Amino acid sequence: MALNKRVFRILKENLLRYLGVLLLIILGSYSFIVAAGISQNLAVLVTTFTEEHMQEDLSFSTDKAISDSAKLEKASDAIIEEYMSFDATLSDSLTLRLLSKTEKLNIPAVIEGQALSGPGEILLDPAFAKANGYPVGSSISAAGKNFTVVGFVSLPHYIYPLKNVYDIMVLPDNFGVGVINREEFADIDNAASIYSVRFNDRTQSLNKQATQFRERLHAEGITESDWIDIMNNKRARMAWASITGLKTMSVPLPAAMFLLCCLIISIMIWRMIRHESVIIGTLYAQGYRRRELMRHYMAIPLLLAFAGGVIGSLLALPSIAPSVMAMVSYYNVPVIDIELSFLNVLIGILTPILFLGLGSYLVIRSELKRSPAELMKGDEQKTKVNALERALKLERFKFSTKFKLREQLRSISRLLFLFLGVTSASVLMLFGFTVMNSMNYVFNNSITETYRFEYEYAFKDLQYGKAPEGAEVFSAGRFYPENNEGIEFYITGVEPGSTILTLNNSKGNPLPNDQTNITEPLANRLGIRAGDSVSFINKQDGKLYTFHIDAVADSYAEQFIFMPIDEFNAQLGLPENSYMGLWSTKKLDIPDGQLSGTKSLSEMPNAMDELLGSMISMVAGMTLVSSVVAVIILYLVTSLIIEENKNTISLFKIFGYRPREIRSLILDSSTFVIMAAFIISIPVMAASMGAMYGYLGTMINLVLPTIISPLYVVVCFVVIMLTYQFSKLLCAKKVNAVSMSEALKAGTE
Repeated sequence: MALNKRVFRILKENLLRYLGVLLLIILGSYSFIVAAGISQNLAVLVTTFTEEHMQEDLSFSTDKAISDSAKLEKASDAIIEEYMSFDATLSDSLTLRLLSKTEKLNIPAVIEGQALSGPGEILLDPAFAKANGYPVGSSISAAGKNFTVVGFVSLPHYIYPLKNVYDIMVLPDNFGVGVINREEFADIDNAASIYSVRFNDRTQSLNKQATQFRERLHAEGITESDWIDIMNNKRARMAWASITGLKTMSVPLPAAMFLLCCLIISIMIWRMIRHESVIIGTLYAQGYRRRELMRHYMAIPLLLAFAGGVIGSLLALPSIAPSVMAMVSYYNVPVIDIELSFLNVLIGILTPILFLGLGSYLVIRSELKRSPAELMKGDEQKTKVNALERALKLERFKFSTKFKLREQLRSISRLLFLFLGVTSASVLMLFGFTVMNSMNYVFNNSITETYRFEYEYAFKDLQYGKAPEGAEVFSAGRFYPENNEGIEFYITGVEPGSTILTLNNSKGNPLPNDQTNITEPLANRLGIRAGDSVSFINKQDGKLYTFHIDAVADSYAEQFIFMPIDEFNAQLGLPENSYMGLWSTKKLDIPDGQLSGTKSLSEMPNAMDELLGSMISMVAGMTLVSSVVAVIILYLVTSLIIEENKNTISLFKIFGYRPREIRSLILDSSTFVIMAAFIISIPVMAASMGAMYGYLGTMINLVLPTIISPLYVVVCFVVIMLTYQFSKLLCAKKVNAVSMSEALKAGTE
């Protein structure tokens, strides 16, 4: 049809405008397919790995060996396997955890090299090997022995290889895992014996099965320690937090892009039809049918949507494999295969077609309902003063301010697009900075302000007596709410006169340690206030205990309830003057065989430096993407303003306004909206971060505060305003190109 020849002419006449819409569609499709591809592949890899290699449900140590594990397996309907563990010190700052090869649970997966075949061989965690220079074929000395590195290994219970399960950051420069044959432990003193358990019934509550299993151990006269279940083991749960997070984020970001495109395309199509109403009425009179005109005007949004979806998909597909490999290098999982989903590609193409097609169809249909005679009269709709404009009473402002405000208020659809677009770009930009600031606040400020000790020592068995000089005793137990097994936290007994645990209330006043205090993130999560009496289940014995909360501590140093150690021991039925750990301001000489774990707070800054180093690149990428989105949106809106005000610009020139004054009136009219959108983006981002952090707490039992830095807010505002200035520079030539004859043409018409 001859009418369709206009489609490419229309696109060519407004090339930059339509290229901007096309780029938004490409970004939306690209982000969806990449995020969905990474999450799906990582989920398949992790699920396949943990199921085929029999990831444990829990692990623990005992005071004596289990005499009849087969009997206990049958009674518990579970698989039980013992393995050996020893932390070999390679240097003052480097530890290699040696684990014995297992056959039934946590089966090692060799990802490079060959499996263990004889004595003197070792398989290493690949991140540790790379960070410390141990390639396949090299030698490593550990625990007084020399080993040959025969390959690299992945372990189901060390997917995220943390030294201690309560750590946050993996530090391959300081800690790694190696697998050796069990026979190698024969002459290694103080090696720990650890039992892994996997229940055959995958439908029952893990906590209930674990409590029953613990009762059977006690019935055999066995006392357990270092009890860790998989749901609260960050070595396993961190990967699932990333997977679910990517799945969650793969929907709203592309949807926001597509909705913005839908809005701007609808505005542009609506303006085009209103402008060409006389032409459309003439075409009606000449015999063209409504569906033919509908197809003609629908061709533009559908062509853009299809082209953007296809280009975004083609760019995304080769990006998936490198992205998955980057994630796998962070999480130690064997990569069997990386699949490209045809369904995701189809969604990435069809979604923008659906969004843009539906929005454009509704706009075009509403305009084509008018009769040919009505259309041939031209656009009779005059600019009306709406309620918002009347409410502002613009008459009290000077002309320039009144003109700029009226310019925005008389096109609500364009105003809405600009507002939502700038808000979305600002939220995206603030998001990265806020995540980085929240992490920095918790680990570099809150923890160091709360804990004034340097070392934490956790014992395998109860200890008695007084603490060494420079140290304080503590006891702790894991608890969870009666109706929510996913929330696990520690209730810790501390010395009433403790000087190295400092808690403050919301006003900054110190809280005494001779009362029961709850940290703010846990209080918010459980809805607890000062003065409440609350009941929780102890994971060790499955019994319900009640505690009276005296105060809420303004501390984000993890999720804890602190109470006097004497009350803690009495309530849990522990012996007087007993304790489970020590906090010390100096390093203590404690035999490794007595300890279940140690932690040094001096390692926290190094961990945060590494985390923030990787996050800076993420923040830079998000800032760049949000800046591009902001430039596109601002350019599109500004170009629409110029298009709609050609006659006004022409009249300004006739009246003798200088080019600088005209550009100020036309191009600066969006300043108020942009500033308002940025201000609104701050609470929107804070609410979004709160929801995301709540989800993170559900997945890995880690709660972070939303800490918005004024400095970063200013930085983001400056970037947004710079993109605004850049978009005005792009549009300045269009203002200058409007001739004085435009007003005369309009009068003639």
